[in-house]
Amino acid sequence: MDAGPPPPGGNQDRGPAMMEVMWIQTGFAILIIAMRFMARFSIHKTSWDDWLMLMTLALFIASAILATLQNSVGGYRHVYYLSEDAVVKALEYNYILRATVILSYATGKASVGALILRLIGRQNMWQKWAVWVVIIFTAIVNILNCIFNFVQCNPVNANWDPRVKLHASCWDGRAQLKFAYFMCAENIWADAVLAVIPATFLAHLNLNRRRRINLSILLGLGSMATICGIVKTTELHTLSNANAHPDFTWDEYGLTAWSVAETFVIMVCGSVPALKPLWDRLFAKKQSSAFSDSQDSYRLRYIYPRRRQSCSCRSDGFECMHTTLASQVDEPGIRATTQIEVVSSPETEKGAGQNVIPAHY
Repeated sequence: MDAGPPPPGGNQDRGPAMMEVMWIQTGFAILIIAMRFMARFSIHKTSWDDWLMLMTLALFIASAILATLQNSVGGYRHVYYLSEDAVVKALEYNYILRATVILSYATGKASVGALILRLIGRQNMWQKWAVWVVIIFTAIVNILNCIFNFVQCNPVNANWDPRVKLHASCWDGRAQLKFAYFMCAENIWADAVLAVIPATFLAHLNLNRRRRINLSILLGLGSMATICGIVKTTELHTLSNANAHPDFTWDEYGLTAWSVAETFVIMVCGSVPALKPLWDRLFAKKQSSAFSDSQDSYRLRYIYPRRRQSCSCRSDGFECMHTTLASQVDEPGIRATTQIEVVSSPETEKGAGQNVIPAHY
């Protein structure tokens, strides 16, 4: 295609690098989301934050496929070395790729917000409203940007085919670019809010200080997506009109790479807190194995406990005594007795509304 003088560096191709990054990220994202669902199924507790993240993964895989199709027609080479039809096809794939990536921002941030909503207590109403505002506003802005991306030219294929654009009706390219900057700023703001909100209510949870700090860090990992968002914003200038950037297939490599990286970071960092049940189970199993394999350990094969329960009524509630008497152990010379006392009172019932984080979230 006639695109002026040959570009410096000759006939280079950024496609292989893009494919390597995209598919490594895709494989790792599939592994993380699979582990997330394993963790949820292990406690028989999936929720809409999990399904939203699965939708984000589906959009990410679609983005990887579209990037592969774009690469197949030379979409990450200099325009100078491509045929006109190849350039048009590469731009078409790129337009669709933008839509899947932009939608993945909305579903990914909604998943993170939904996870936070599961942990917010009834007293923390302003935090709950703040998260809902982020979820809804982010969805609206990203969906609008997807729509504007396609309807800015009539007919639609004029967006990627300069031959059709000569006779088409199109918006001023600067309008769409300004809205793209606005969308990027909103997404960065959303990541920041979702990272800060957990710290405002975790401080009041009935947990030790160390665990509160750990949970704040885990739930704030999504803030790493702001780094990708900021770098991506600096690459938006490649979306300006073709006259300003005639070598679009080469120039937009950075924009695509950082755009998909943002989704990848959202998926990974947004899923790490949900892996806690799996981690707890694995850690407990290792701890148990280490104890049983130690020299001083003694393995018991079978225990047949006989239990006796007695309850009495008190002024402040009920007291029940559970006693395991003469537990029969299938090992000579070993007997075990365990006493457990459970007391419920009006005072403990009154404190039931206190913020307590679920054992498995």
